[in-house]
Amino acid sequence: MKAVEKTEEKAIEVCPLCGSKLEKGYVASVAAAWSKKKISTWSLRGLFSGEIIIGTGLGVSIHNVEAYRCKKCKLVIFRYEVKSRKRTKGKE
Repeated sequence: MKAVEKTEEKAIEVCPLCGSKLEKGYVASVAAAWSKKKISTWSLRGLFSGEIIIGTGLGVSIHNVEAYRCKKCKLVIFRYEVKSRKRTKGKE
C-alpha cells in the first residue's frame, strides 16, 4: 500500500456562484448535523439521526470551524470532520 502524501490545500478565494471575493472567518456552533432529509424543528432525536459535522451534538461547548462566506450569495463553505458518537454503557 502506498503512503498518501498530504498536499497543501489551496485557499478558496472567490465564490463559485458569482465570482465575488470570499470573506474568511469561522462558523461557531454547539453542533450542526447533515441529513439528506429535513430534520424536524422540535426533534432532538432527529438531530441525532443526521450526521454530526460540527461538534459532538452533546454539551454546550462552542466549536469553531474555519469558513469562507459570500455575503452576496449567502453561501458559506467549510471543511468538517465527522466524529463518532460513542455511547457509554448504561447511558443514551
